[in-house]
Amino acid sequence: MLNVMRKHAGSWMIKVILFAIVIVFVFWGVGSFRSREASKVATVNDEIITVSEYRRAYNNLIDQYRQRFGTSLNDGMIEMLQVKKQALDQLIDRTILLQEAKKLDLRISDAEVAESIMKTAVFQSNGSFDNRRYRSILAQVHLTPEEFEAEQKNVLLGGKLTRIIMGAAKVSEAEARQWYDWQNASVNIDYVLFEPSRYSDIKPSTEEVAAYFDTQKENYKTDPMVKARYVAFDPDAYKGKVTVDEDEITDYYDSNISEFKTEKTVEARHILIKLDPDADEEADLAARSRAEEIAKMAKSGQDFAELAKIYSEGPTKDRGGYLGKFQQSQMVKPFADKAFSMTAGEISEPVKTQFGWHVIKLEAVEEASTKTLDQGKDQVINALTDRKTRNLAYDKAEQFYEGCFEKDDLVNNAKTFDLAVMETGSFSRRGPDALGRDKGAFANSAFTLKTDEISDIQDIGGRYYLIQLTETINAAVPQLEAVKTRVEADLTKKMQTDKAGEEAEAMAEDLRAGKAFEESAGGRSVTVKQTGLFTRNGAIPDIGSDPKVTEAAFQISSAGSTSSQPVKGSAGFYLLRLTERKTPAADGFETEKDGIKNMLLRQKQRIVIQEWIEARKTDSRIAIEKEYLE
Repeated sequence: MLNVMRKHAGSWMIKVILFAIVIVFVFWGVGSFRSREASKVATVNDEIITVSEYRRAYNNLIDQYRQRFGTSLNDGMIEMLQVKKQALDQLIDRTILLQEAKKLDLRISDAEVAESIMKTAVFQSNGSFDNRRYRSILAQVHLTPEEFEAEQKNVLLGGKLTRIIMGAAKVSEAEARQWYDWQNASVNIDYVLFEPSRYSDIKPSTEEVAAYFDTQKENYKTDPMVKARYVAFDPDAYKGKVTVDEDEITDYYDSNISEFKTEKTVEARHILIKLDPDADEEADLAARSRAEEIAKMAKSGQDFAELAKIYSEGPTKDRGGYLGKFQQSQMVKPFADKAFSMTAGEISEPVKTQFGWHVIKLEAVEEASTKTLDQGKDQVINALTDRKTRNLAYDKAEQFYEGCFEKDDLVNNAKTFDLAVMETGSFSRRGPDALGRDKGAFANSAFTLKTDEISDIQDIGGRYYLIQLTETINAAVPQLEAVKTRVEADLTKKMQTDKAGEEAEAMAEDLRAGKAFEESAGGRSVTVKQTGLFTRNGAIPDIGSDPKVTEAAFQISSAGSTSSQPVKGSAGFYLLRLTERKTPAADGFETEKDGIKNMLLRQKQRIVIQEWIEARKTDSRIAIEKEYLE
């Protein structure tokens, strides 16, 4: 069945598309099929999880967190997030899921594998499966179709069992309504804030700084460091060794015609009259009437941009309502449908979306187009050259890698290959500065190695690396003088916070004794303010997003009651008094019901599958090599 898909030839895909294929293997813990088997990380019912699988899962998680946290991701955060444990847990869960699927005699046929691959968008040309494209994409990640299809069968098998297990999850309408009422309730509170910064006269003594450092030394430890050497294989170095012929150019163009198409775009301005999605009919008619009046003014010849600056309630108001160029898929449907049906210079009648009523002026239209082969020839040559040079660089790296088994092999092989061995000096998990944007990914790889160990081939920033860890430098506590400024600042902040907390607690004691809210606040020179209504998930007016304050506000039982204890928020310590509690409008539930039920169902499904896996773990023989969690 799968051989049917292998009757045509393929073409190069950009790196982003390749990643879509590789990510499946990262999630399922699959290592390079050509990489060497190292020592095991764990066994699950006698099935081995290899170091290669673990490293890939770990590095994938690090990359995800780096995308989320950027340069703020450090060793402390990585330890707090338990990334090592997460990676290993993923692999153990995957192994158990597949083992249980086989115990239940679940099967995936070759036909099902073929169908799933043929429906994968990245393997299609002009909406149909293209086997030449399929084989070419797999070649870029150094997989054969047989290898990919075998693992795809595992992916589908795990998915089949997962769907069966999650089928037990159900959500009733009563549950959805309860969630809606809880989520959309709102409160209004009076509050006072004791800010630490108001106690600016606090200055710790030298003795206090020294004593504080003695109790907090661990917080000032240096980051773990490592040193490494490496060789790099840069595809650009092989450009002089590749050629591209006319047949290849034509084949690439024909197989990737979508790359040479430009979608239709329009350039527009708009004037928005905002309308709450829950607004009643009267408010809707009023907003529409205002929009119609503005549309008449615009059509009578008044400057649209000036009208937008005066009347628009949208974020583009100050730019005269200018939205720039956009494709139809980039705007909400009613707006986009209207804009793309207009001609340049035309002004629309009001159009309603979830944001309100819009008046649109179309500035310009750029029709869809497709580059000819001649117009796109340079683009094709660059893509094919990139493909070939990357293949050459990888092949050289693989040849080099095959000879690396012992401590000195990286240096000795480099002499044979006439390559420079680079030394990094010491670096933390942020990576060696000399590698620029690639330093984080380099560090991710280096920190998974043991001293003298040589990595497998690492694709970092478009170059292929073999990395050898040469030294590990453990974290250490510095002398006080080296961090004194930082310690003094930390202690000052702590003392100010402690003082604010003491003042807040004194006011809380007043309130518990029956003293009036305003009277107690006035005696401590803090101002009573009111927030206005806010929901559990909304920002608090004048305060912003502060989950602890929100939680405390919703816990106060009745209007006029106060929080029994100070609430430590992001800006300081709060004392709260409930002014009003408002339940959501009942008619809004019907509009949101289906979405709420779907959301709650997904939550239940995640819980069901995780509880099922945890139960299977209890019955399984799992042995973990502890060094991979230290």
